Amino acid sequence: MNELESKRNRRRVGLKVARAFLITAASAIFWLILWFLTSTFLAGFPNYLTLFTVLAGGFLFFTFTIALAEGTIYKYILMITRAFFLIVYLTHATNGGILTINLENLAFTVEFVPLLALMVFINLLDVARRLLQAIEFASQSPKD
Repeated sequence: MNELESKRNRRRVGLKVARAFLITAASAIFWLILWFLTSTFLAGFPNYLTLFTVLAGGFLFFTFTIALAEGTIYKYILMITRAFFLIVYLTHATNGGILTINLENLAFTVEFVPLLALMVFINLLDVARRLLQAIEFASQSPKD
């Protein structure tokens, strides 16, 4: 590899990282606005700040890495991993579909197990779709 090709590759990687950074920055602004809008209303939920931080941080990580892996098979692997992350996160954050809010001497319990099952099922469908997309991507010849 000569010096010109090396510079061209470094420039291409630099542009790819800059593009991924800009996409992630736009996504971070969205998550920050969402946090400002929901923090006053949902401050009574237990561990709201921790749960929101994990969700936003996870999605920002996946946004950056997926944008960085554009055009490779790793993009689909990361999308499948993101869907599994969301399944585990939703199940953990909602205590298996049962939320309990304690307000002084009053406790509210909301059970939405069927809704959680629907969200898990939708994410499993997303995993299947991404798996099929990965197979299609892998089966294409470099000329396509």
